[in-house]
Amino acid sequence: MNSPDRARGMGLVELLVWAALAMLVITVVGTIYVNSKQVTRVNDTLSRLQENGRFAVHLLDRDFRMAGFRGCNTLGSVIAVGAVNVLNSAAYPYQFAVSVVAYHGSSGAWSPSLDSSISTLSPAPLANTDVITIRTIDGLGAQLTAKMADSSAPITVSPGSSFATGDVMMVADCSNYAIFNATNFNPATGVISHDAGAGVPGNSIQDLGHVFSPDSAAAVYRLVTRTYYVAPSVRRPGTNSLWVNSTPAYDGQAQPEEMVEGVDNVSLLFGEDLDADGAANRYVAANTVGAWANVVSVKPQLLLATVRDNMATSPQPYTFNGTTTTPTDKRIRAVLSSVITLRNRVP
Repeated sequence: MNSPDRARGMGLVELLVWAALAMLVITVVGTIYVNSKQVTRVNDTLSRLQENGRFAVHLLDRDFRMAGFRGCNTLGSVIAVGAVNVLNSAAYPYQFAVSVVAYHGSSGAWSPSLDSSISTLSPAPLANTDVITIRTIDGLGAQLTAKMADSSAPITVSPGSSFATGDVMMVADCSNYAIFNATNFNPATGVISHDAGAGVPGNSIQDLGHVFSPDSAAAVYRLVTRTYYVAPSVRRPGTNSLWVNSTPAYDGQAQPEEMVEGVDNVSLLFGEDLDADGAANRYVAANTVGAWANVVSVKPQLLLATVRDNMATSPQPYTFNGTTTTPTDKRIRAVLSSVITLRNRVP
């Protein structure tokens, strides 16, 4: 016969021990999984923050470097004499004589005061952030294929060039340039008209003041005025983004356009050349720039924030533009800075 001890099953004590061990194992495994998932989530979010920062700097770098481009002799002394602007408007977007201008945000206001075309944007610039306007070319130019018959004659480029009626344009060679509104573009022939009176903003006169020719390396470019600023995000409510307002908007997108998520602030310092040697003698905020024509470089500083909240276990203090702040959220923030040279203002 089998003994009573061998016939007996698992006792209550053994069952409780095994249950406790199982719960311990499950708890450990669950904790490891949750922590691993959180680490992966944080790393992914930080990678996106870095990508957003690099893209934001790329946008500013691209436009700052090409600001004030005026053809193959931007720095030549003759170019100022041969400068013509026949646009039938002196509104802010068409003030191409000033290729870079900015506004410093502090104490809820901007200095200098924002132009009405900026302050009325929707969404409007966020208080205590800097706003920057850059006037530059948009895309590649097209070489002239024929000499103008006279200074009021149409301009001819290669058929199929990426232009359109209504473009704000510049034709330039190595000694002259003219800014005008293309009142008509024929893609089949490459002929660009610049009649007076028609279009938006239109032209005050038809005469461009110079006969441009392929022999003098003349080319045509589209011009654009881009204003970069920080405003609340539409894609990610509760966060901020870098926005841009482009005039004209050659990409056909509604303006202003949300470009980079997770940008909380932008601060800009401008390098002024005070002795005409092509190098910055001082770096100052927008409200203390002596002459925008003397700015040869810029130091943008961007405050980036993760678009996801609760990335940290507690609010993380950060230092931006010399001020340390403790936020109310649990986002992770980083500061990214760069130095950009305005290539068309240095030798």
